[in-house]
Amino acid sequence: MSEITHDAATEGDCSSNYLVFASSAMQLRYGGVAEYLRGYRHKFKSEDQERAEGRTYLTSTLIAPAKASIEQQIFFSTAPILYKRDAPHGLRSSANTNQRVTMDYDNYDAVLHYLWARTQGDAWFKPTEENISAGVCLRVEQGRFRVFPYENRYLVPFETAVRQLNPLVAIKVRSAAVHAALGTVPEDSTAIYLDVGTRIQILETISHLPTADKEQCGAFIRDERVLIVWSDDLDKILSLCNDFENKLMKLVWRSRTVIGGTPSLLSNSGSASIPPSTTASDVNLAEKPNSESQISSVPSLTQEVRKPKHKSRWNWARGLTRKAAASPTDLEKGLTPQPRPTRLLAPFYSGFGAGLSVYFVGSGLSILMQEYRLDNDWRRFLLLVTTPFLYCVSLFFALQTMSSVTFLFGPVAHHHENSRYYSAVPPEPNPELDSRLPHVTVELPVYKESLEETIAPSVHSLKEAMQTYARQGGTSSIFVHDDGLQLVSPEERERRIQFYANHNIGWVARPPHSNDPDGYKRAGRFKKASNMNYGLALSLKMEAKLAELEASEASGVSAATEDGLCLEDKALQMAIEEVYETNGKKWKPWACNGRSLRIGDVILIVDSDTIVPEDCFRDAARELAECPDVAIIQHESDVMQVAHHFFENGIAHFTRRINKCISMGCANGEVAPFVGHNAFLRWSAIQDAAFIDPDDGLKKIWSESNVSEDFDMALRLQLKGYIIRWATYSDGGFKEGVSLTVDDELNRWQKYAYGCNELIFNPLISWWKSGPITKQLRTFIWSGAPVHYKFSMMSYMFSYYGLAASAMLSVLNYFLLGWAADVDGFYLKSFEIWLACTVVFPGAGNVGYTVLEYRLGRRNLFSAFLENITWIPFFFFFFGGLSVHLSAALLAHMFSYNIKWEATKKEVERSNFFIEVPRIWKRYRHIMVLGVITIATIIVLSLDFVPESWRIPGTSWAIILPLSIVVAGHVLFPIVLNPWLMIFSY
Repeated sequence: MSEITHDAATEGDCSSNYLVFASSAMQLRYGGVAEYLRGYRHKFKSEDQERAEGRTYLTSTLIAPAKASIEQQIFFSTAPILYKRDAPHGLRSSANTNQRVTMDYDNYDAVLHYLWARTQGDAWFKPTEENISAGVCLRVEQGRFRVFPYENRYLVPFETAVRQLNPLVAIKVRSAAVHAALGTVPEDSTAIYLDVGTRIQILETISHLPTADKEQCGAFIRDERVLIVWSDDLDKILSLCNDFENKLMKLVWRSRTVIGGTPSLLSNSGSASIPPSTTASDVNLAEKPNSESQISSVPSLTQEVRKPKHKSRWNWARGLTRKAAASPTDLEKGLTPQPRPTRLLAPFYSGFGAGLSVYFVGSGLSILMQEYRLDNDWRRFLLLVTTPFLYCVSLFFALQTMSSVTFLFGPVAHHHENSRYYSAVPPEPNPELDSRLPHVTVELPVYKESLEETIAPSVHSLKEAMQTYARQGGTSSIFVHDDGLQLVSPEERERRIQFYANHNIGWVARPPHSNDPDGYKRAGRFKKASNMNYGLALSLKMEAKLAELEASEASGVSAATEDGLCLEDKALQMAIEEVYETNGKKWKPWACNGRSLRIGDVILIVDSDTIVPEDCFRDAARELAECPDVAIIQHESDVMQVAHHFFENGIAHFTRRINKCISMGCANGEVAPFVGHNAFLRWSAIQDAAFIDPDDGLKKIWSESNVSEDFDMALRLQLKGYIIRWATYSDGGFKEGVSLTVDDELNRWQKYAYGCNELIFNPLISWWKSGPITKQLRTFIWSGAPVHYKFSMMSYMFSYYGLAASAMLSVLNYFLLGWAADVDGFYLKSFEIWLACTVVFPGAGNVGYTVLEYRLGRRNLFSAFLENITWIPFFFFFFGGLSVHLSAALLAHMFSYNIKWEATKKEVERSNFFIEVPRIWKRYRHIMVLGVITIATIIVLSLDFVPESWRIPGTSWAIILPLSIVVAGHVLFPIVLNPWLMIFSY
């Protein structure tokens, strides 16, 4: 591998080889020269003109500057010129070394040349400033970077700093705009506000780059007067540079001094700077800026503040006082939040629904009394034993009826207004809080999901939100609870760890579950709660160790380590060793990146398949600061679709519809639910609601003994006096994945049913000592929660019992009425129930929801109605096939059967007819057999050879139809709702 060096070259020798040197330099330094020439070629018509003009263009525009640059390096540099890249790719000469040189370029070189040409290709500076060089740095592999221009000794500090910061790509930008922007701020400023929402840090030297807030993706270097831009996504680096350039130009233009006139309004923008936020682990370290200076430096502040979408006539209900024009004095004082109104529509509607259920039960009692007056048989009053069950099951039906009526005729303006349990409008800017934004920790529990298809897209979405928050002055980090890291293959494990390291993600992975008596046990049925408890417990231990280390340093005892670990990583190692010692040195936790494992004042909990809006952290911080009694802000979620087949489309439609109904209920005054993801949590409130687990005596955050740990958390928070709030101002920015197969959706409904039974009833085996009703439900019923919330929550839980009982009651109805048993008039026939449910749910439900969408201004009346009725057949088969499966889940908990479900699939798995048929038979064969037996029974009992006393003729359609619908729903459930069954690939 040869090198071009200069030992004793004379000026004449250099003159004779200018063209060779310049061409080589331009190939090395400007990989995009061919692109420039191709673009220039289109200006000419003839090839002769092309060649002539091209030579002139090349000589005057490219070679002449290169000649000056080379001459400067030859005659004024004491070091030899080395045009050589990192081994093994180097510069090599051809056979005729006097005429031409070539280089072995690879893909990384192509990227480096392209980025250089697009960002710094035309940035020429005076030779006296060549000791400050722009450049591009690209990560080739872990810990190894490549810099362009090659072998530039002035870029060594840049490469060293970037290697420690560890982005995928970084660009050192020199431009007049950067110089001018740094000139607008005082020498002690630590940040520049490029605009209202973009605050970029200023570092003294390039050596401070590793301590920069990585999420800002940019930093000014004061001594070199350059801008460093970096990214973990190669596709976004150019757009980042362009965005910075545009904002810089707007800033310097606003900050200009008009010649011969008065200075611009922005001429004193220097005081807009505020002290920097530090790395992601440092919490609440930003200092308060000078509000008056900030206003003067950014005159568009009062113009660019986000406005609500709706008219001012609704603004009276917002929790914050809005004024037509806020003066600087008002902003300095901050905005005083006003108490939010408590809507009373939900209690009114719930009361009517509960009264309607009483009416249904009372009508049965009226029939019994009429019959008693005729025959004086008191035994029929024993049927009143079923009254509590009938009331509970009918409660959901009655509340749904009331909802449909209120969607049609009730008020809806409050859907666009803030109230106690509902936020439709984002909080107002709060200068005092905005100067000290809290640290936000993103908790991301994962299992065996695909890194590329599921985890990485979620992380990239989170990183965009973190970047926005960092530029607003806040800090954030990602905390991954990886329950699959010790279960996946070594190759997948290494790829995950590398991904976490590249994106500055802290992670904790506990040992795998073992069935051995002395093995490690992952508590809980679904493991999510115990997974998060394990990581949070390690984080709290690390905080305790960190406090000890900081106290040691404060007392003069050095806590530094020989391997250069920061205090957080050293504290993490100490916490790991403590856990290891505690369990008898059996299981050692896996964890990394102590700084990102520290918990901030605000927690965003998400699932592995989640998309978040770019600007959501600051709104949550403002709202939590504005309302100290709010523990959780649960955001309404849209659907993130990946398969786009009819089953996913149907479940997506159902999910959006449910979320919109929840939004309307919370706007009416209903207590907001906590669904376990896409929610901001107040860390102090979560710790306040912690409890001592009686199973092991440890203090825990999440309940490991409940399937529905989110409901348990919400209940404990409300018992502590906190509230939960539902927010819709993200306008669908939060997105969640839905089930991709009918099996996954069925598992989800079975888990919900199991969880509801777990909340209401103790297993039969413990009735003799604990009674049938759980302590948790008794606590909820006698708590200070609003009464209407108790009714609505109970109606939701009892709806699973109504669905589960439908199959059994249809069979019972078929034989009781078919064989003409002596049935009391108190008995309500299945056909009547089916007809009522058809009218209320598919009928009134679709009409009411269609009108609601229209009244809210979100949909056209006709298109909304068309979409809603289109999905009626889908839900006919879906809900028609749930009964037996939900009964199995309810009975499994009641009889302590260890029912298990597979993990939900997050990625699309291509399938076909020949794969799906065995799967369907394996899971649904018992349902298929029961369905065939039931159909055969209906047919046989309708034939003439059956004795008349046992015969159920086919003309008794009101008796046969309900059971036929149930059987058809269960048999066709896995067939009709399977999108892959009609693909015949082989």
